Amino acid sequence: MINPETGPREPEEEQVNQGPDNEGMMRRVIEKTVQRTVNESVLPNEEYESTVGVYGGKMKVDEEGKMVWDRRGVVSKIDKAGDAVLRTYDEHVVKEPGKLLRKHPKIAAKKFFAPGTKRYRGSNEEVLENIERLGLSEYYGPHKNGIEIKKPEVYKHGLPLQDVYRSDIIESDKLKATDRFQALAEAAKYVRETHDERGGIGELLVSDIIFQEDQEGKLGKPVLNLPDIVFNKEKSTSEVDKKTTDMLDFLSSVFGEELRISQNLEDVDKALDAIVENYGDQKIISLVVSFIKRGRLTLQGDKEILNLPESSTKKARGVFAQHNKARLSSKKETEALMKQKIIDACERFLSKEQKN
Repeated sequence: MINPETGPREPEEEQVNQGPDNEGMMRRVIEKTVQRTVNESVLPNEEYESTVGVYGGKMKVDEEGKMVWDRRGVVSKIDKAGDAVLRTYDEHVVKEPGKLLRKHPKIAAKKFFAPGTKRYRGSNEEVLENIERLGLSEYYGPHKNGIEIKKPEVYKHGLPLQDVYRSDIIESDKLKATDRFQALAEAAKYVRETHDERGGIGELLVSDIIFQEDQEGKLGKPVLNLPDIVFNKEKSTSEVDKKTTDMLDFLSSVFGEELRISQNLEDVDKALDAIVENYGDQKIISLVVSFIKRGRLTLQGDKEILNLPESSTKKARGVFAQHNKARLSSKKETEALMKQKIIDACERFLSKEQKN
């Protein structure tokens, strides 16, 4: 029987498999680091206590009464630096690094061995650039201490998709009255519109969508949470790759939340289908399947489904996967299932489209 976690959590300590001491020690160190990722505050919802954490800064009200993502202080600076390090292997780990380097040294250097991560928590200037690019300037703007939340009512009264999924934990009648599958459909349409008009987002989890309207449990007018994760301009990343990365993030995040709240694989399929069908871009959906089969995102529990060859990167996959484990709240024993369920949902959609 599947027994997912019953609430938001920090990644648990796992028993380290028998093997080289240095690998076990490194994994424990990284687990500890991820566990201490700095969640300095939560979204200041006035109707209930939100589960959506605020990272890289604190939500504060300045002397003029403006709500600000305040990035001053040592803790915020440490979080920003640590975030970039932890994300280094989120997207991809080379299956056979030696073989790739021998056969395609230029590709290896450009794609996998270039310094820096594919995406990271941006500086104030980079986040502001992301805000403008994504058409969010009416919601967020510059501030001397970080980023101003220009429409604080979104945070005070909006409904984040993550809170919708954690209504059983929050004990909010308003959240319990929502239709999460309808919310997923609206979110997917919004993401497709954003992708078509603005391009890739940077990171897309259940915490990144906030609904501004609630009509008797039917949610509408979704908007992106503060888009603080940016793509690294020094990396050669196509716009199609960025969009596919967003969708793989979102599907993976929703899988974990749906499995936790429903403990029902039919509902998991229903949730994933709602996203894929309402997003509707065949090219991106087909690439999600391709990304998974090539090993993205990096997770510890997917070794068998990927048929990974014996290599140094396979042995250290548990270490490389720690940041994804934390941000997706994933569990090793369901990570292979997650990837297979996402593939199945994408292929169901593509099969229907081919028949039409």
